[in-house]
Amino acid sequence: MKDKRFLVPIVTGLVCILTYLAFNIISEQKTKATVVEINNKVVFTAKDKSQVEDTIAKIIAREEKRIGNKVTLASRPQYRLALVPKSEIASQSEIKKILEESLPLQTSAAQIKVDGKPVVCVANKDTADKVLADLKANFCNCGENEKIVKVAFAEKVEVETGVFPAREVLEPGEALKRLETGDTTPIEYTVKDGDSLWLIARKHDTRVANIMALNNLKSDKLKPNQKLLISSSNPLITVEAVVEGKKTEVIPYTTRITTSNSVSSTQVKQPGQNGEKEITYSEVRKNGRVVETKILAEVITREPVDRIVVTGTRTSYTMTASRGGSHVGGLSWPVSGRRITSGYGARSGSHTGIDIDGKIGDPIRAAAGGTVTFAGRQGTYGLMVAIDHGNGLTTRYAHCSSILVKVGQTVSRGEVIARVGSTGRSTGSHLHFEVISRGSFQNPLRYLD
Repeated sequence: MKDKRFLVPIVTGLVCILTYLAFNIISEQKTKATVVEINNKVVFTAKDKSQVEDTIAKIIAREEKRIGNKVTLASRPQYRLALVPKSEIASQSEIKKILEESLPLQTSAAQIKVDGKPVVCVANKDTADKVLADLKANFCNCGENEKIVKVAFAEKVEVETGVFPAREVLEPGEALKRLETGDTTPIEYTVKDGDSLWLIARKHDTRVANIMALNNLKSDKLKPNQKLLISSSNPLITVEAVVEGKKTEVIPYTTRITTSNSVSSTQVKQPGQNGEKEITYSEVRKNGRVVETKILAEVITREPVDRIVVTGTRTSYTMTASRGGSHVGGLSWPVSGRRITSGYGARSGSHTGIDIDGKIGDPIRAAAGGTVTFAGRQGTYGLMVAIDHGNGLTTRYAHCSSILVKVGQTVSRGEVIARVGSTGRSTGSHLHFEVISRGSFQNPLRYLD
């Protein structure tokens, strides 16, 4: 009786062990399958060869429809039969994904090269020529009374036909966008002590909102050594156009102030009247931005009339701002609203002007009459206008969305010269306004009335 009590658990244990071994043998049972190799590298195991060939045919048909050309395999997959565990056989979705990534598909196409470097590939030479023509057209818009004299690429651009990987062939719209925007691959930036999103955005010519979106940031708080992704964009081709045009410009009148013993207060003896002149000019534009302006001819069609002011207290002079004193005055506010978002000397004393709030497109007006000495893109200032008012006084208007004046043009006080924007290192629409007197930056608030 005692031996029987031990016999039952022993038999039960043996049954469990045999059951476990049988289960593992069944689960690891091997089956016939097809091992697939591409370029002598095993990529997956399929149930059979026909499953793989059907998937390849569908992928080729899809690419031929997308490109419009015949697509072939540079080298065919190799197949061999093998006994493998069922768990190693790839599913249909896995097979499709792997083949899409690894098949060596090729097709006849046309490659656009810039200075010998391949940049984009399209279906054929006609498509490549049209993409390049569209690129020129996009940057050759003329204004009223303007005409294109010459348009060309600044770089050496050529089209080469041949057989290329099918995956490199882009649709025309996508190829055009790639040429216009270039490489937009994000770069990695490491946060340093004292950094802020605003400073980082200025440094990389982007916006705070762009950085927050790219990094899924919920707040603007940063930590030293924190990694941030920052997107950048560099056009692949520069379209250089020479434009000639005519425009009518205002010749601002001059205010002359004289003294008289018979007058105790200031009186306007003669109202001023602006004159007009017709200017013929030539501009060099790169990707639509003015980089050089030449005045070809000027014809005065109406002479200006001086404004004469008589006062009993001042000697004769021409009105302009000058240095000295706690408040100089003489300049009008360039934009309406007058809400200052960043003062002179802010940001550790490096801010060389004041930032005045404004919406994109708001008019920017000349703070005083003078001559435009710069009108175009200037590094971190973005689109900028500079005006020489005489007597060593210059004003600058930065981050504009568009510029309405040309170098050499004479403008009058209050004349619209540009539009508020956010170009250059700017994190929002505003006007960065600077006053420079005899080569030194001044606090604009001392000069603004």
